[in-house]
Amino acid sequence: MLATLSRLQGLLGGEAALWGDDMLTLQLASASAAIENRCKRNFKKQRYTERISGYAGSKYVNLRNYPVHSVEFPSAWDYEILEDGRIYRAEGWPGGEHNIEVSYIGGYVLPGDATPEEPRTLPEPLEIACLLLTQTMLREPGIRSERVGNINVTYADAPADGRLPAAVESLILPYVGRWV
Repeated sequence: MLATLSRLQGLLGGEAALWGDDMLTLQLASASAAIENRCKRNFKKQRYTERISGYAGSKYVNLRNYPVHSVEFPSAWDYEILEDGRIYRAEGWPGGEHNIEVSYIGGYVLPGDATPEEPRTLPEPLEIACLLLTQTMLREPGIRSERVGNINVTYADAPADGRLPAAVESLILPYVGRWV
């Protein structure tokens, strides 16, 4: 998850007890998933494998789950890891559709996964976005209207374009995947 239960509890104060740890954890997980879906990538530091297309003449390939820490290619290619998931190869990449398989360690150390040996590296705006979205989901459960007599509830529609609340969008914008 992009934020910890303890940080959310601190943010909510006494209100946290009203919801309970299970509900708060569920909401944090939902907010984290919504942000990752919107950004078209995963943020957790782990091993990923992608099949990508090489384009004749291009010296760059782009991986989803940056920052990239290490890369394994099936052959002994010379390459350089650049920022934002870009891998540079002076000789260029072989052209073809989904012809390059890359296994790599990418992503950030999430707040809940941090250790003294490997401290958290997730950018603060992503954690704040997760906390803000979680608060929004707790306070606005998606009900647009309700009526007590004969019990009638109308749920709010999700935005058609898949966008999140404006404050969350502005925080995550620099991390939205541009290559996919």
